[in-house]
Amino acid sequence: MPSSAPAAASTSGEPAAVLSAFIEAWSGEDYEAMYALLAQRSRELYPLPRFIEQYTDAHSVVRFAGVRHTVGGLTHQGSTAILRYDIVIESPAFGEIADEERVMRLVNENGWKIAWSSMDIFEGLSGRTRLTVPADFPERANIYDRNGKLLAEEGGEVYSLYVVQQDMANVEDCLATLAAATLRQISDLRGLFANYLAETRFHVAEMGPARYGRYREALAADCAIARTEGLFSKVLTYNSRSYYGHGIATHLVGYIGAVPADELERWEARGRSAGDLVGRAGIEASYEDVLAGRPQRYLRLVESGGRVIRELAGAPGTAPSAITLTIDRDLQETVAQAMADAVSYAVPNWGGITGGGAIAALNVNTGEVLALASYPSFDPHIFNPETSYNIGNAILRLDRDIRGPFTNKALAEQYTPGSVYKIVTTLAAASEGIWGRNEIFDCGYIWSGAEYGDSERRRTDWRLLEDREATGPVTMPEALAASCNPFFYEMGALMYREDPMMQVRYAEMLGFGRPSGLAGLGIEAAGTVAPPGEPAAAINNAIGQGEVTVTVLQMAQLAALVANGGKLYQPYVVSHRGRAGEADFALLNEPTLREEPPLSQEALQVARDGMCMVTTVRDLGTAEFVFRSAPYQVCGKTGTAETAGNPHAWFVAFSPRENPEIAFAGVMAHSREGSEVVAPMIRRILDVYDGHPVEPFPEWWAEAYVPVKSQQQALAEYLAESN
Repeated sequence: MPSSAPAAASTSGEPAAVLSAFIEAWSGEDYEAMYALLAQRSRELYPLPRFIEQYTDAHSVVRFAGVRHTVGGLTHQGSTAILRYDIVIESPAFGEIADEERVMRLVNENGWKIAWSSMDIFEGLSGRTRLTVPADFPERANIYDRNGKLLAEEGGEVYSLYVVQQDMANVEDCLATLAAATLRQISDLRGLFANYLAETRFHVAEMGPARYGRYREALAADCAIARTEGLFSKVLTYNSRSYYGHGIATHLVGYIGAVPADELERWEARGRSAGDLVGRAGIEASYEDVLAGRPQRYLRLVESGGRVIRELAGAPGTAPSAITLTIDRDLQETVAQAMADAVSYAVPNWGGITGGGAIAALNVNTGEVLALASYPSFDPHIFNPETSYNIGNAILRLDRDIRGPFTNKALAEQYTPGSVYKIVTTLAAASEGIWGRNEIFDCGYIWSGAEYGDSERRRTDWRLLEDREATGPVTMPEALAASCNPFFYEMGALMYREDPMMQVRYAEMLGFGRPSGLAGLGIEAAGTVAPPGEPAAAINNAIGQGEVTVTVLQMAQLAALVANGGKLYQPYVVSHRGRAGEADFALLNEPTLREEPPLSQEALQVARDGMCMVTTVRDLGTAEFVFRSAPYQVCGKTGTAETAGNPHAWFVAFSPRENPEIAFAGVMAHSREGSEVVAPMIRRILDVYDGHPVEPFPEWWAEAYVPVKSQQQALAEYLAESN
């Protein structure tokens, strides 16, 4: 903004020409050009900064996009001209705003100049009036799962829970109960408790009525959390936007919060004001206009007392509509609970060092997302100004958590896949005829690829790491079941020799190296399938190491493709607008076949058979011991991806074995082997979801952590013993 006003322009044109120049400059928001056309007295009354402020303030309310005019009659009164005209202001918010029968006064000061006042913006706008845009937003609509069960409820009841440590019989018992009820790690809660004296009453959690009802007795017995009369009750309630399950689906459903100050202008364009609650993440944000609707709005001139002087324009509104998701709420809760319980139980072991993880579940025949849970999660109520949380402290705590609670690890994180990627290698090698289904490979401890140009002198099998007996002769499905590294080293080498891009081509056909396109949940990582520049890179990639990274959702899609016979469906999480049985119920998304990669049926059968052997063939299948006692059959693949730190644990699966319905993929970063960590979680999920007796988590999870050997360590020890 200039520090001084521009010099007045000399105008010799007729009043209508001056008006046209003024309107043209206004349409282009060239305020200095407009100001140059003002009479001297107007410039004295309205310095340039104030003049510009008058327009920018009005434009911010109207959402100005241009103006045009029509000239009417002209009357001369000595050195003064009175010009009548109409204008139409263009506004994205209100359409065309007509302000007719306006009057502009011009004076002759060595040419015609405009005797300007604020009423030349809108007739009636003055120091005693202001522009307003009242908007009455109706009640926000709910979010439902595929079965009509609530995931987010407007006006729902929220329970605020408080504790006093000296009232508890045993603080550790309370910590365990709160960890299960809130999906938080015991160590996090222990840190919270340490901030308060034993006699201090402090806030620990909020939850909806269903979850509070489920844990009410345990909370009362272990934490002395119970409702009493008065303000110091340990159970208080309020009504607001309520989310089912205390964070079971926060990364998916999202949450509401006050309009951020740095986004105020954008939200004002949508009829919102500072302090309004809007969708801030997930479905709540991406379907804001559907869930909140758009209110009917009026552009008005009002006096300071609130009396309406003029109504300039109106914008029609739309009613809110519910959103129905493809999510199965019961499965979503089971998945989120299984991850949280596993990490809490395993804190003495891998649970205390893991960077978190995620599990995704898809309908194998449609691409519908049935569950998508990321750990650690957080309570979505913390962003609501009505909450009992200290919002600033809660957000700061989450920001400082190195596990990244705000990140949707099923979509936005990409991980080295390890042996789960051997499914890709199997499909490629079998489809290309690199290896026959029943051709025998002798799987030993050591493999040398010198004949293929491998720069590594020796490579090892994972069984060497655990001092297990070598696998021995295997067919192709058995090699997948046993996760025989030497077999897949050789497949990588053979494919590279035939075509260096073969692995990459198949990976891309199977959906890797690009986002899945799942809409509505924010940023999605693409993963990487870098072309190998040498045989060693192709060999590494064949076992899911090297320059390969994937997302959890991509791995779930791969498991679904194997289960359904080779179809890659577009994943989606929103199915309908509205709720089943209501008038506004309308289909938004439906199953879409994205690709049917040119895989041979023989290759698909090899992958299916190998995955089913993983969980059923003793001494061969890498997860057989996990599912040995299960009253059902599931097919899967374990993976342990070496990293600079502790390995990523993977497990992918489809269930049931015959006529599969659900595909799973899960990772727990920086933990242990996939068969030891994620496979037991998937077992827990299937036990609970299908109503079977629940298999306990492994007892050794509660023991001290023993580092997993790397391939290099195992080889060095083997060579030392051999010598």
